[in-house]
Amino acid sequence: MLEEFQPIVQTFIAEAALRGRSIEVNNLIIQYDANLEAGVCGRCNSNKLNEQIQKIISINPTKSCWSTSQEKEALFFHELGHCLLGRLHNNDLLPNGDPKSIMVENNRSTYNGCVYQFGEEDDCNILYKREYYLDELFDENTPTPEWAN
Repeated sequence: MLEEFQPIVQTFIAEAALRGRSIEVNNLIIQYDANLEAGVCGRCNSNKLNEQIQKIISINPTKSCWSTSQEKEALFFHELGHCLLGRLHNNDLLPNGDPKSIMVENNRSTYNGCVYQFGEEDDCNILYKREYYLDELFDENTPTPEWAN
């Protein structure tokens, strides 16, 4: 795994622990892959190698896939959700039309600061949502938040 990805993986593990989930990272490769199809920002693949499962996250190196640290974290957490949590895509919507999960497929708006935020308010003037998206990532039964009604 490239050293630059270590802080994101460590944050993922720490966020899981805050929610009572213990995550073990074994046989994980994270790499840039400029050969991903157009519009694909990341992909998780698993291959069986010598009786072990090798997990490979390929990330599109273009900055069109993320322009902020929030977008980058959300993209990586989405792919780590596939590889480490076994999560599938979830295209359900909340009552207000926002994606129900960070595991939404082919919707980069989930990664933008107006949906996935780090502060209580930002230039979009909406409520803090990061906590909900991370709660839901680690527990699919997370109830609908108040801000989504």
